[in-house]
Amino acid sequence: MELCEFTEGKARIKVPKFEKVTAKTPVFYNPKMAFSRDISVTVMNALKIKDSWKVLDGLSGSGIRGIRYSMETGGEVFLNDHNPAAVRLIAENLKLNSLEATVTKSDFNHVYGKYEVVDIDPFGSPVKFLDGAFRLLKNNSYLFLTATDTSALTGAHRDSCRRKYDAIPLKSSFAHELGVRILIGKVVRNAAKYNFALRPILSYTKEHFIRTYFEIKYGKEKTNNALANIGFAFNCKCGYREVTHEFNSKCPNCNEKLSYSHPIWVSKIKDSEFVTECVKKYESSEFLSKKPLELLKTLQREIDAPLFYDIHELTHIYKTKIPKTEELIKRLGDIGFDASATHFSPVSVKTNATIKDVLRCLDE
Repeated sequence: MELCEFTEGKARIKVPKFEKVTAKTPVFYNPKMAFSRDISVTVMNALKIKDSWKVLDGLSGSGIRGIRYSMETGGEVFLNDHNPAAVRLIAENLKLNSLEATVTKSDFNHVYGKYEVVDIDPFGSPVKFLDGAFRLLKNNSYLFLTATDTSALTGAHRDSCRRKYDAIPLKSSFAHELGVRILIGKVVRNAAKYNFALRPILSYTKEHFIRTYFEIKYGKEKTNNALANIGFAFNCKCGYREVTHEFNSKCPNCNEKLSYSHPIWVSKIKDSEFVTECVKKYESSEFLSKKPLELLKTLQREIDAPLFYDIHELTHIYKTKIPKTEELIKRLGDIGFDASATHFSPVSVKTNATIKDVLRCLDE
């Protein structure tokens, strides 16, 4: 097996030579996901991981994520993969970086122990690993999760979304945000079986994947409160959209029939104070790349109002001129609403204004 070497963060890594990353790659390593790993390292440092904490990289592949955690953050790192070739390569990469760590060869759902942080970064959907993860987690712990099956979560493959996430997706201009909310909703509902209450502290989409970081608390009452944040997303051809706990059939703006997605997470998808701490940690680093910091700063400025408005969609519906995103944000602010750009789309705004107020600002 011919190997090539990469440097990422503070780590050096050897992986099998490849032309294209697929699920059949001998040992999985995706250099494009360095973006995500840079943010993960920052999240770990923002959480102020203690040296006594146990951190599990559950689907290690080449070992790059766990090795970077070991070199760039706190905690005792454990690496696991079911592929024997991956386990051998992880051992070689640990040696390459002068590290020692526990490495196991196991199906993730058969890993044992208790951990303060569990990171699941699969090729595809994370759903089949959720029960295994909650068996490994405990009160005051954290779950880091990636989903790369965005075609299912954003409505392109409706049946796939219903099978994996037990949710109805919705093709819409805000489909990528809805995908995040479907994913969070599924994880929160799955965790409830174990009396775990989950709260997303950071969520984002990037190209082909969704990444969400959860804080976990144990207790029946806390779990019930978390489940209270499950509801519906509604969309209408007039541009109206809303998230609610109750089902609605008619649009309050034009009285037409509404399309809907359910069940989804209707509450906040990030902790704004925590995102600010992540930005501070990232800015203090000397070796992380710049683009992830740009995303974190966008997330820091982005208001956490559900379901953004696509400016081009609205101007097409109502045959108005297309204002710049910054101009529409200013107009909304001038009449007393919160508004911001969004990382989900460069031509969209997040706001707590109603569709009628947005259209009023669009028409100026």
